[in-house]
Amino acid sequence: MKRMVLPAAAVLLCVWAQPGAAAEKGCASAACINMVFDGDSVSAGTGATRDNTPDRLVARALGHVRVYNVAVGGRPVGECLRLFPELVARLFVPGGEPNVIVFHGGDNDIRLGNDAAHTYAVFTSYVSLAHAQGWKVVVSTELRRFDFPAAKETQLEAYNDRLRENKAHADAVVDLDAEPRFADEAYRSDPAVFSKDRIHPSDGGYAIMADLLAQAVKRVAGRSR
Repeated sequence: MKRMVLPAAAVLLCVWAQPGAAAEKGCASAACINMVFDGDSVSAGTGATRDNTPDRLVARALGHVRVYNVAVGGRPVGECLRLFPELVARLFVPGGEPNVIVFHGGDNDIRLGNDAAHTYAVFTSYVSLAHAQGWKVVVSTELRRFDFPAAKETQLEAYNDRLRENKAHADAVVDLDAEPRFADEAYRSDPAVFSKDRIHPSDGGYAIMADLLAQAVKRVAGRSR
């Protein structure tokens, strides 16, 4: 399916359970999930081929999904918060469809010099803003950055610890460190899991991630199957 260029750089992909079904039949019901991927390059799918970005993989896994991807490589959480009204809020669908944000971001904030406490405080504000409109928020922990100096790697891990504690009250937290292929540095040189930069997943790595995300989205959207 060809990507549509939308004014706010969003990408729309509708996936239907029945091949060839009309868009109205596929998404004009409470069974449809209105889903937005927001965050940094991992949410955007850097390192993946065109049809294997996380938004497309999760959409294919779930079916009956309208999905936008507004993520951009290098974008910190603070910028996601600032751009929320322009990029995300306008995509909310009232009237019964579950509205779910899938969020991945934070390592760019640490890279730019912010500490874990500040980065998580900004993310907490993001969740509050999303909840106020009616969104559910699925957040994944940040992939480890073995290229970071020790001090920044410590801050990134502290940020991940805060995500796991979930005092921001995200609707689901997907702990990527629970998957050994993401947590173990040895897999960074495995092309079945990571791309050549050893930071972003490859198609295979995004498939692993998408399996975890799809289950979380299903839970928060109230899908039984």
